[in-house]
Amino acid sequence: MTGLLLVTPVAVATSATQQGVQAATATSAPQVDASAAIAIDPQSGQVLYEKNADQVLPIASMTKMITAYVVLDQIKQGKLKWNQTTKPDAAIYKLSQDKELTNVPLQADKAYSVRELYQAMLIASANDAAMMLANLVAGSQKNFVDLMRQQVSQWGIKDAKLYSVSGLNNQYLTGETYPGSAADAENEMSASEVAIVAQHLLKTFPEVLETTKQTAFTFGPKTIDETKMATWNLMLPGQNNAPKDYVVDGLKTGTTDKAGDCFTGTATKDGQRILTVVMHANGSDKGRRFIETNKVMQYVFDNWQQTQLVKKGATIKPFATADVKYGRTKTVALETPQAIAMWVPKGTQVANVDWDYQVVQGGQKRQLTAPVKKAAVIGKVTPKIAGVTNRYLGTTPQYTVQTKTADPKANVFVLIGTGVREFFTNLF
Repeated sequence: MTGLLLVTPVAVATSATQQGVQAATATSAPQVDASAAIAIDPQSGQVLYEKNADQVLPIASMTKMITAYVVLDQIKQGKLKWNQTTKPDAAIYKLSQDKELTNVPLQADKAYSVRELYQAMLIASANDAAMMLANLVAGSQKNFVDLMRQQVSQWGIKDAKLYSVSGLNNQYLTGETYPGSAADAENEMSASEVAIVAQHLLKTFPEVLETTKQTAFTFGPKTIDETKMATWNLMLPGQNNAPKDYVVDGLKTGTTDKAGDCFTGTATKDGQRILTVVMHANGSDKGRRFIETNKVMQYVFDNWQQTQLVKKGATIKPFATADVKYGRTKTVALETPQAIAMWVPKGTQVANVDWDYQVVQGGQKRQLTAPVKKAAVIGKVTPKIAGVTNRYLGTTPQYTVQTKTADPKANVFVLIGTGVREFFTNLF
């Protein structure tokens, strides 16, 4: 899908007898001056804003989020250790000497630890550091790119074009190009797919934020390589484009001639986190990608809020009971075994929320036959808000509706009486 899709909160009419207040009318969604953009809830994947979010575009160094995920997964599996060291090969050493590219200074015969290369890759966006990690994990750039392709495929990403571990265009890779790729090939994904990558990185390895929130670090301290490296993320606290009323703590910038200025950002306000992607921001300001990101983040925080719709063990009003045939009682109460929350336009109340219901048993009218067990799953529900786009990246969440109590069969005399009544009812 291309084009502009504005996920805009709207007022929901309520009568005077309804509880709570009606949803407040929100300001218009921002006009983001970029080729593509998206904002999501990183937990559920709920889309809160999007523009050309499914258009495949160059992603530059946002690629390094995939590289970081693979590295962190290798560490989690025990296949890689933080204090493990590796030396640059000839191609990487040559690339590290290119002052036009973002690198850390390397010595040809020196070994560097996984931890310092990982920090250099995520904080300073060092291309040579990413390539060294790739060789250590997979033995070659090609093999690591294959791991990256496998990983994004597992996340359901179909349109990714991945050729390098760093995001650099092939023309800069000093011969370390993916076999069969074009001389100027460059990694490409859509904004929604980049958001899926970042979502998985945050959910699986939330500790990544301990690195991405750093504004500076020293590479090779107390050695001849000692170099002070600064972040490219100018929305971090204390940086030039830091916002005033929310806090950014990640995630990854990206810049190439093809990709332009890109940024995958994540921020919190009042304990609520959002994730955004802006691709090829326009304008003459050096901080243009952060200016456009701020438009998206400010819009979401100003107009949306994450709200608990149903508490754990509570009843969802439209699905409060199920009828039970041949049971000791005529109905059984239903509940949801988990709390249900979603982002809603500010001012929206639970009464304004609709529910998509998927039958598991009992049909749409929830008619069961005794005996009925406790915690028997009756259906699955997904909340939705009228007047806004209810889109999720990945799998749309579904929440269980189940019986709160058991209902055994009635005794034989009750069953006989019921059978007689049904006989004459059907007869006449």
